[in-house]
Amino acid sequence: MTTPGVADPLDNPTLRERAEKQAESLLESLKTVAKSEVRDIGVLRKEVRITVPSEVIGAEISKNYDDMLGDVQLPGFRKGRAPRALVERRFAAEVRSSLKTTIIGQSFVAVADREKLEVLGDPLFRITSGGGEKLVDLNEALAAIDLPEKGDMQFTCEIEVRPTFELPELKGIPVTAPVIDITPELVAEQLERQCRVHGRYEPITGPAAEEDDLAVADVALTVDGVVVKTEDNLQLGIRATRLDGIALPNLGEALAGVKAGDQRTCACTVPDDYERADLRGKKGEFSFKVHEVKRLVPISVAELTTQAGAASEAELREFVRQDMEREREALLVRAKREQIHEYLLTKAPIDVPADLSARLTDRAVMRRVIGLQQRGVPWADIERDIDELRVSAKDQVVRDLKLEFILAKVAETLGLRVTEEEVNNEIARIARRYGRRFDRVRDELHERGLLLQLAEQIRQDKCVDALLTDAVITEAKAPPPKASKSSKAASKAAAAEAPPPPADSAGAEPAPKPRRGKKSAE
Repeated sequence: MTTPGVADPLDNPTLRERAEKQAESLLESLKTVAKSEVRDIGVLRKEVRITVPSEVIGAEISKNYDDMLGDVQLPGFRKGRAPRALVERRFAAEVRSSLKTTIIGQSFVAVADREKLEVLGDPLFRITSGGGEKLVDLNEALAAIDLPEKGDMQFTCEIEVRPTFELPELKGIPVTAPVIDITPELVAEQLERQCRVHGRYEPITGPAAEEDDLAVADVALTVDGVVVKTEDNLQLGIRATRLDGIALPNLGEALAGVKAGDQRTCACTVPDDYERADLRGKKGEFSFKVHEVKRLVPISVAELTTQAGAASEAELREFVRQDMEREREALLVRAKREQIHEYLLTKAPIDVPADLSARLTDRAVMRRVIGLQQRGVPWADIERDIDELRVSAKDQVVRDLKLEFILAKVAETLGLRVTEEEVNNEIARIARRYGRRFDRVRDELHERGLLLQLAEQIRQDKCVDALLTDAVITEAKAPPPKASKSSKAASKAAAAEAPPPPADSAGAEPAPKPRRGKKSAE
């Protein structure tokens, strides 16, 4: 807490140490006295109701004032000599605000530790807003949760938790190392991919005819005749997707043939993990007012030849083949990693039902995005893959999520960590694949909230590589590894780990802006 006339603990080692000890003392106390009710509300989801006794609140308020008395300096008084009653009146709001944040955070940690809850991500807090309940993050919840003058403090949050399971034997995993041939067909796929990477979205005057076309539209969600959320200029593929956590499997049909100036609608059902509890399970409708339709236009092979500085298309193909030959080892590593994945998925007894929440689905989807960007897949293909995973490819999402849980536990067992240098090196590698600047790629990953996912992906790769050092590896002739059937984008990149031919970064494909959260209409 920083208040006028009071030393900031962060600037004073003695005060900082004292504050840390007080936080530890409060945490240990709350593990004993905080009351909690935990119940299952869905797949790997729990509701946690926490009650902090009034005695704890009163004691902490008193401790805060005791600590301030020796450090506070008010006009007309020497430092540490101001009357307690005056200090309490002067700093009541600051003390209660700071203590409210501390008590909510520490009581949640205490209950999670006591109840042995392996929490995924941050909790969402339930508050009342606009005549109904909704789930919000801690920062927004602090404005709605009060620290009572009298009586106990109560709040409710929803969390997602890791499943419990045992790891299989991690040494001696059987792995076959294939011999990978770089064929003319694989070179052709790489060229096609690079033409898309360096293509651009351009407006079209006719109707949308391809699922990769983008409609730019103002969107509104209506439930029970009331508009509850809106968003302007949202970019949508002409295909099934999920908006605001709500699945729209028929959006492709609803937007088929759409053109600028059209208005369309798509029915929906609000899921049971939606942020507003009062809307869960209800029927709703999204409306779309379309302003523009755009289509990705790849550059031609001739243009790519010029950008790469090749004398002819044949020379360009030879450049690509040579690059892919140099990247053969990366393909081989990926093939061996996939076999480790399959071993862990087969041997680890973990149950993740298919009825996943939007947050859990997004965890798996965002991890897939990182994997595709590491391979240099065009963003248009990534967007299509995202929509497919969010709406229809449940089996693939469940598989990816299982693998995430298993590898996280393996990484913890092996004590693996990721450094900032490793993250920056991987960002630089992604930037080279897209022919773009490092800082722009890093900024985009940050804007899309993917930096943490990238670090976790690096940790998982390190984890699998560690298992490969103790694996039993045999050599064999085999085709390159095939990607999952549910991932069209991944299949295009499976044999194309080579970096792109040299290109001017200014000609790189501008990725569609990230989908933003909708504005509340309340």
